[in-house]
Amino acid sequence: MFLRINDIIACRALFFIMAFYVGLWTIRIPTIKDQIQTDYLGIGYIFATFAMGSIIAMFFASKMIRNTSCRIILIYCGLFQGLLWLPTAFIKNLEIFMIIAFIFGLCFGAFEIALNLYASNLEKRKKKSMMSGFHAFWSLGVLFGSLMTSLFLEWKISFLNNILVYVIILLPINLLFTLNLIGDEKSSENDKTNIFFLWPIIIFLLAIIAMANALTEGSVDVWGALYMRDYIKVDGFQIGLATISFNIFMVLGRLSGDWFRDKLGVYNLLIILFFLTILSLIILIFFNSIVPSILGFAILGIGASSIIPIAYSLAGKIKGIEGSVGITIVSIAVYGTFMGAPASLGLLANAYGVNNIFIPMLIIFIFLLIPIKVFKNEFKL
Repeated sequence: MFLRINDIIACRALFFIMAFYVGLWTIRIPTIKDQIQTDYLGIGYIFATFAMGSIIAMFFASKMIRNTSCRIILIYCGLFQGLLWLPTAFIKNLEIFMIIAFIFGLCFGAFEIALNLYASNLEKRKKKSMMSGFHAFWSLGVLFGSLMTSLFLEWKISFLNNILVYVIILLPINLLFTLNLIGDEKSSENDKTNIFFLWPIIIFLLAIIAMANALTEGSVDVWGALYMRDYIKVDGFQIGLATISFNIFMVLGRLSGDWFRDKLGVYNLLIILFFLTILSLIILIFFNSIVPSILGFAILGIGASSIIPIAYSLAGKIKGIEGSVGITIVSIAVYGTFMGAPASLGLLANAYGVNNIFIPMLIIFIFLLIPIKVFKNEFKL
């Protein structure tokens, strides 16, 4: 017999815990780079193999969940992800680390689909919007994981001891919360059970919207600090203000996103978020002082906050399509963007300046307003 915990709280906690590990990874990238004695290209290979593993797992996630359950997938993938951290402090070779990153990706991809599907099913059972709130706990996990790992670095705590502390604390907590999840929603026998079919227009729209938003989120993570240093010409603590302001307002936007969605409706909220994103990108492209830049990243955080949660939420509720299939399509779109965007934007930054990486995003978001307007009734799921 174990402690009973509300399944909504348990789901939020799982978003937080997995993102906390992401915070560990984000801050320890320089440690890993030095440990395996690689260059920036080598780190890029690690990102790519992780994304490849994630996407491959996503192709099979729907069938695995259908044959077992979200709960089972989350139990095993959560345990494996925690345990996989243990050997990373001892790996000195890039190729071996790429193999570990690929396996990480397999676990993470299946976990991502199962957790978002479970969250989508919770929305159906409770008959209210909840996805943005769940993703707020993801953002909080990244923030707190990054902050705590930064403190560990400041205190000169080794990478191995850092990992041991996190795994010893988080692994049993992760298992406790996962065991408190209840059974899955059952799909209709007539529902599509894999991603290879003629997609309805709403799936295309959600995938493209998610890709556009992933482009902005990923750009802040990869280029935010360089933008502040090379374009705004700041140094020290101020270099990190782009990422800090973006993520703080991302959390605030996600915590309030479900309330605004229920009050305004999906279509109206999407239009507002798109206009905020467009405004922020204009500021980031054309203003080169610190106050407008921080304001721009803050507005971008609000604009980007609820777009992907909305895409996941709607993708899990399309009639005639199994929830895990819709969520898989959106997830593949997001991770495919994360794979290809940083290198492409790097070429643009080298040629025209780091501020101009936001121009393609601005064009994409402006043009996406057209199909969203034309197919507005598709957002009334």
